[in-house]
Amino acid sequence: MTQHNEATILLAFYGDDFTGTTAIAETLTETGVPTVIFTEPPTPSFLAEHFSKVKAVGLAGVARTLPVAEMEGALRPIFESLKAYRAPVVLYKVCSTFDSSRKVGNIGRAIELGREIFRPDFVPVLPAAPQFGRFTVFGHHFAALGQAGVYRLDRHPSMANHPVTPMKESDLRLHLTQQTPLKSELITVLDLDEGKDHAQALLNKFISESTPIVFFDCLYEAHLMTACEAIWQRAGRDNPVFVVGSQELGYGLGRVWQKAGLIPANRTDVEDESTSAKGPLFVISGSCATVTGNQISWAIENGFAGVEIQPHKLLDPAVRPLEQERIIKAALSALQQGRSMIAHTAMGPDDIRIDLMNQRATELSLTNEKANAILGDALGAITLAVLQQSALKRVVVAGGDTSGRIQKYLAIQALQVATSVGTAAPLCYVYSRAPRSNGLEIAFKGGQVGTVDYFGQVQHAHTLDFEAAALGRF
Repeated sequence: MTQHNEATILLAFYGDDFTGTTAIAETLTETGVPTVIFTEPPTPSFLAEHFSKVKAVGLAGVARTLPVAEMEGALRPIFESLKAYRAPVVLYKVCSTFDSSRKVGNIGRAIELGREIFRPDFVPVLPAAPQFGRFTVFGHHFAALGQAGVYRLDRHPSMANHPVTPMKESDLRLHLTQQTPLKSELITVLDLDEGKDHAQALLNKFISESTPIVFFDCLYEAHLMTACEAIWQRAGRDNPVFVVGSQELGYGLGRVWQKAGLIPANRTDVEDESTSAKGPLFVISGSCATVTGNQISWAIENGFAGVEIQPHKLLDPAVRPLEQERIIKAALSALQQGRSMIAHTAMGPDDIRIDLMNQRATELSLTNEKANAILGDALGAITLAVLQQSALKRVVVAGGDTSGRIQKYLAIQALQVATSVGTAAPLCYVYSRAPRSNGLEIAFKGGQVGTVDYFGQVQHAHTLDFEAAALGRF
């Protein structure tokens, strides 16, 4: 392994959706790794001049929603930019449910491109996130669903029936064979229980056999740490490891770097008297997940104003402006009264509005991809209008497939974690050359993420002023 000095960028990463990208930034930040996410890749010289304290650089993207034909055009320049940072580890962050398909969000195609550009000895794949309720055991993947329990992925009530990438196979190796012909092997929980030397020896064997992909099981934090130690042993600035995995790789790698003395063993930043809440919250939700539906119900029952967005009307250009105006007026009215507001397209997967939207999309001859794009743009325009016409300081966007489009409307150029809110959906500071967006606090929440009172936690969260917390500047 190449030696790494204190100035080295330790990790460069790309998130295949906005919610996942902020989740990896959260785990890194909580482990004491100064991290900033960008929406467009900065040059190495820009980073050195304006963000010299940063040790993990992320790029937020939308590959999870892309048709496979568009992935190379989107990812190749991103990967080339990440390569220029000469980080010893490059992470392609995927959803911890590994949801993907041959046609949309193809992880196999991303691995093929990563191998071509970074030329690693192997590609480790570790999608589990045990702190978040995602587990891999003997190659089969499991996911928790709130307090309902842990389900094998092909029997998970939400993921097995995902509207875009349903997971019908829980064996991740078999699932990936539908996306790439590359061969894979597996290091199991039993192998990891033998310790890092055994795991490293097994990994060396696979590499000597020219195995392109190596999956890692992960049930407990100890498995994560052993896997990350084995991965880091293969890392170097001149020979980076290209990794595919969940946000908790940030936690595992951070702990390894602490042991190696590359970052402080304890975080030096502490909350002080300048932290404060930031007034009423605006939530815009494009999620149809059960978890988000329950969170919306909780919020409305606990004082949030609520307005039902009619997505089928947003698809129709003839009535879209009137529907947008209705939502904007309702939001502004609530915010001006000091009430937090939540605007939502669905309250769970059984909401009649989902069927109405699908019917209208068919009538308008819209594909699912096109309909989702139109809906995302319409929600982005609503969010921007609310921001411009109010004193709003804090926003939540719920729905991973929606977040990428909304961020463009807000002219977000970079994000830095402000504070954790539960798990995997932190509040972030916005860096932007647009004055109204710069310093805004925003959270991108995946559909299945968060406790039932998540929106209430965000509403009352205390954060430092942006000027006091910023790691850099534009």
